[in-house]
Amino acid sequence: MNKNIRTKIYVIVCLATMVILSSNKKEAESQVYTEQMLKMNGTEEVSGRQFSTDSLKGKMIILNFWASYDAQSRINSYQLLQVAEDYESQNFHNGDGLEVVSISLDKYHSPLKKAIQTDGTERFHHICDYKGTDSEWAKLFEVYRPVNLLIDADGVIIARDFNVETMRTTLNMLASEN
Repeated sequence: MNKNIRTKIYVIVCLATMVILSSNKKEAESQVYTEQMLKMNGTEEVSGRQFSTDSLKGKMIILNFWASYDAQSRINSYQLLQVAEDYESQNFHNGDGLEVVSISLDKYHSPLKKAIQTDGTERFHHICDYKGTDSEWAKLFEVYRPVNLLIDADGVIIARDFNVETMRTTLNMLASEN
């Protein structure tokens, strides 16, 4: 597939995503989230290490908003592990590699830490301010329930859905043939 066709596909995917997102005005404002990501810099991760956006520069990012008490979130986490493994080294039209940043909507430390360990998602960047759906991170990204946001290297949300297959399909369409 030549570069012009890939560019056209990328534009079509972005436009289609914006049309789909516009059906829900509150969560649909497709904008550049680079500033919001930078506000997360220096936040302490659940593991105790400092979160750095430097490791995310130039990469595709899945922001996974989830909760340890939500069964679908736990299934989603397992599916995201597979996506992360499949695309961590992939080159994309607008980004190289993939990172998952999990932002928990939990209020309690113990169940969250147990879920991360049980689900085997330690490789993700886990962030939680233990405020539940009143989380400053949820407000910053205009999230009101568990959802995945696929953000490209320019900080633009190009997919927004809880269904991991939507993320995989979008990543497949954006994958470069190198």
